[in-house]
Amino acid sequence: MDPELPDDAWDDEDEDDELPCLIDCDECGKITVVTDPSAVYPQAPERNGKRMVMVCSSACFDAIHERFRPPTPPEEQWAIAIARTVWDHPGEHLTPQRLRELTGLSPEQVSAGAEYLRKRLESESGPGGRTPPK
Repeated sequence: MDPELPDDAWDDEDEDDELPCLIDCDECGKITVVTDPSAVYPQAPERNGKRMVMVCSSACFDAIHERFRPPTPPEEQWAIAIARTVWDHPGEHLTPQRLRELTGLSPEQVSAGAEYLRKRLESESGPGGRTPPK
């Protein structure tokens, strides 16, 4: 950094930060560091999924997170449609055929969505939906 340049040449509005080198926020131009799960580093695989981005506030973090967030997998979208349908029809026995009718999903999509839900529930509460002992 050229010491003769004024602070505003670095697009930093903080007057009192006294940083030796100013780094711009990727969203608004201020500073702090967070990780972003969308990078691959062949030379350092332990860093995979942790691209560093610069943000200064939760608002900027939300904007950056939205920009870099990976798309929702289709199976998760189908699982959400199934879960919403089950929620909207309490006590009703929902067969795969009925789920297809209510969600508009194909047989393959209902199957993949149900499997996604099963795996998600198992990972959160243990096999068969039972809460693991502590």
